[in-house]
Amino acid sequence: MSAARRAAFAVALLAAAAVAPGLLGRPATAEPAAPAAWTLTREIERGDRETRTATVSVSAHQNLINRQVIRLSWSGFVPSHGLPIGTVPQNASVPHEMEYPVVVMQCAGADPAQEDCYFQRPIVHMASRMSYWDALQPTPRQAVGYVHPFKAVTRGEPYRMQVGDVPPDFGTASFAGTTLVEPTGLAGSRSDVRFEIRDEVTTPSLGCSSTRECSIVVVPVMDLVCTADADAPCRAGPLAPLGAPNQGVTFNESLTAQAWSLESNWRNRFVVPITIAPPDATCDATDPRPQRALVGAETADLAMRRLGQDMCVDTSAPKIAHVRQSEEVARNLLVTPSGTEYAADAALVTRPVTNSPRPLVHAPVLATGVAVTFAVDVQVPGADPYELAGLRLNPRLLAKLLTQSYKNVGWGNHDHPAVGENPQTLFHDPEFHALNPDYPVADGEPANRNNAVVAQSIAVITNDSDAYHELTRYIAADGEAARWLGGQPDEYGTVVNPAYRGTPFPMARFELRDDWRQEGVPCGPLPALTASQHVAPSLEAAAYMIADSQGLNQECSNTGTIEAPNWVWSKPNRLYHPSRVYLAVTSVAYARAYGLPTAQLQTGRTADGGRTFAGPTPESMTEALRHTVRDEASGTLRVDHANLPAGAYPGTLPVYAAVPTAGLAADVAADYAEFLRRAVDDRRQTPGTGPGQLPDGYAPLPPELRRQTRTLAEAVARQQGAPPTPTPGPSSPAGAGGGSTDPDPTGTPTAPTSGTPAPTSAAPAPTGPPAVVPRALTRGETSVLGRWALPAVLGTGLLVLLVLPFVLLAAQPDHPLRRLGQTARRLLVR
Repeated sequence: MSAARRAAFAVALLAAAAVAPGLLGRPATAEPAAPAAWTLTREIERGDRETRTATVSVSAHQNLINRQVIRLSWSGFVPSHGLPIGTVPQNASVPHEMEYPVVVMQCAGADPAQEDCYFQRPIVHMASRMSYWDALQPTPRQAVGYVHPFKAVTRGEPYRMQVGDVPPDFGTASFAGTTLVEPTGLAGSRSDVRFEIRDEVTTPSLGCSSTRECSIVVVPVMDLVCTADADAPCRAGPLAPLGAPNQGVTFNESLTAQAWSLESNWRNRFVVPITIAPPDATCDATDPRPQRALVGAETADLAMRRLGQDMCVDTSAPKIAHVRQSEEVARNLLVTPSGTEYAADAALVTRPVTNSPRPLVHAPVLATGVAVTFAVDVQVPGADPYELAGLRLNPRLLAKLLTQSYKNVGWGNHDHPAVGENPQTLFHDPEFHALNPDYPVADGEPANRNNAVVAQSIAVITNDSDAYHELTRYIAADGEAARWLGGQPDEYGTVVNPAYRGTPFPMARFELRDDWRQEGVPCGPLPALTASQHVAPSLEAAAYMIADSQGLNQECSNTGTIEAPNWVWSKPNRLYHPSRVYLAVTSVAYARAYGLPTAQLQTGRTADGGRTFAGPTPESMTEALRHTVRDEASGTLRVDHANLPAGAYPGTLPVYAAVPTAGLAADVAADYAEFLRRAVDDRRQTPGTGPGQLPDGYAPLPPELRRQTRTLAEAVARQQGAPPTPTPGPSSPAGAGGGSTDPDPTGTPTAPTSGTPAPTSAAPAPTGPPAVVPRALTRGETSVLGRWALPAVLGTGLLVLLVLPFVLLAAQPDHPLRRLGQTARRLLVR
């Protein structure tokens, strides 16, 4: 092996170690697709007062991935007293004072006992006098001071859940996992309550994996069956008002979360069986097949995990590892010679590789999209708070979010000299309300005004991303957004932040440009809009910010005392339902995996001045692929925003495998060619939950694009030089589409017109082969990273790939991944 080849191989190993911790895991087992949801209806007993018919359902329960967020709903429970819906901070470390809560836990085993459930509040494991109030409670558990043990799968002896005897992962992970204490609404029901799944890596005490069963247990806390000598509170019923805030009012402790383990409540449990998907990249280390790397395209991540698992099972398939990385770094690794070879042999991209010394093809392998996801809670006086299910955004609203043009900067000083006359947040913007006329306003303020400070910032990534580039290309293609970015105020007087005026959209990454500093902030001179901006290292981290309910911005807080303050910039506290106001730019697939809603994006205008919108669905993304422009040099497609029909999602992204057609060794070329053939076969382009199938958030490629990939696979296998002329694929028929994205020269925003509801799925695809109108892209494209010198780009990418794994593994000297890293390091120094 040459020195250059050793270096490239080491880079691939280190990068895979950084992003694919399951690389040395056991082989995956192919299983049929599982049902997408689970529902159970049963009779439950409210003490000895009444029998109720209750139902619990979950959005998904099989083939779940670590930290996937599923949704739970229930009905038929007793309405909660003492606190309105959601003012309970989920997973707080203090006992709740709400009556009739619902306790949700992740537990080991398919039929778990109480000892198998990972409840993150030790205080609730301590039995109290309620233990002998409950006539159904087993005698051994009636003693005051009895502690419910926890049977972790990592230790033979149960933990007593006392100081010094708790599992090492207890309380160390995010509060957003393993336990919820939630209220029930006035009608006895709740919908779409988020619950985060943990696997054996994140929570080893439960050990949930593809080979070890687990479950979710839902326990509605209700009245006890009281013993004859029980104290008076046992029969007193609720003492707090229905749905009223518990501020100094009395509550009945026998009806609080502390009573979940008493037999009167435990007997009413709902047990939801769950299975965990096999680990990422599960090819066994003893598998003799050489591993081939595909670098780039974070948007392909979840689909490539499935595809990699599937190919590990089939020993006739190539062994493929997806190294998740910035597409710009991937493009440069692919085109940069290292001696007689190259730093990478294949890349996953949306924008084409344009400067390759080797001839190459761009073979379509996936269809997905960029999305704006959100968690926005609405509080309307006199009604249950609820989570907003839908948002409509147009390019100009997105431009305002991406240019830090809202004035709320978080410290109470809103007199930013450049944007001080702009709306406080997105939810104060008249343009937002024009597009979302159903969004409630109370006393002239948005319904989430109490926590709207975070709404002026949308979580964005600062690494180069084709997804971000395509989102800003969508903005640049819109006339009213482009004019506003150029300095023209909107009709309400909102102006672009001067630091971003003339921003050369499209661009590949978000840039922090505003350096204005507030006076009097005791934490120091961090620019105000920099402190309030949610900045994520990846699309997945942006989505997880919302799932985790904790912002990525910085807040000035006092970690000392009033007498001896210590002011520091730190992460903000979590916001819980109904106080969340989070938005993020992510991929459609990550939004779906974390159970998050996605905004509908404007597709165009109607003849009468109304606006049309579409959200990301397989149908709407497929429809968008039929209305594209083609880059003649590479054959890659981009959504044609000027001719997009109402039912086509503007954020659609095709993902291409860029693979050389000359210079690869025969066995390497054969493996990549076989990967291309398999990636577009019928089974692997079918949505589902099984290995190899498309996860939620991806759309099947149209037949013509699959044919194109099969043709290009043969060119890769032959390695005979220049690729064939790009095969025609879907494109915009002449004169087709929903009209220009800028049909209104005045740029006046209007609410969606009556009779033209915002579609959430595409119209049926046209029958017959689409007309092909090859068109060269005419809009100039800029990229921050693209302006750098090539050596700097490559150096940065390689430095990240080389250093990050060792940082992550430094604390685990015996971990197999550390040994993998040491092997790679030895290769580099030979």
